[in-house]
Amino acid sequence: MSKIISQNEQDAKQISDSVKNIFDRFQVSRLLKASNIWKKKGESPVNVMKYAFSLVFRNRSMYMDMLLGNDVVSFSKDTHYRFMNSIHANWIRFTSLLASRISTNLIAPATSVDRVNALIVDDSIFPMGRSKKSNF
Repeated sequence: MSKIISQNEQDAKQISDSVKNIFDRFQVSRLLKASNIWKKKGESPVNVMKYAFSLVFRNRSMYMDMLLGNDVVSFSKDTHYRFMNSIHANWIRFTSLLASRISTNLIAPATSVDRVNALIVDDSIFPMGRSKKSNF
């Protein structure tokens, strides 16, 4: 049983390090600021966002993470939820800027200069729900 716990700790450490590298490489703190997301009081938005990113890669919710007690955070769940539901944050701008940085820094150098690069945005109004096909 101790092997499982240590493996989970190693995975969490590796995910945490990867998220930190992503934030440093793509300058996510600047993207947050450009998207009207900044610190009003308390915890830094970058730390809250790093935690949110790590939750996605660990396939957990904050509730389950707190329930299991695996990750100790320096802020409360209210801080996390208030941050994620902020009406002042321009999340569309943030995701667009992040996608632009990723495509510019990773995808464009990996392709030939002869290829035409395109960014396809799916704005379909059909709800996909839990199925693979949408019925008209």
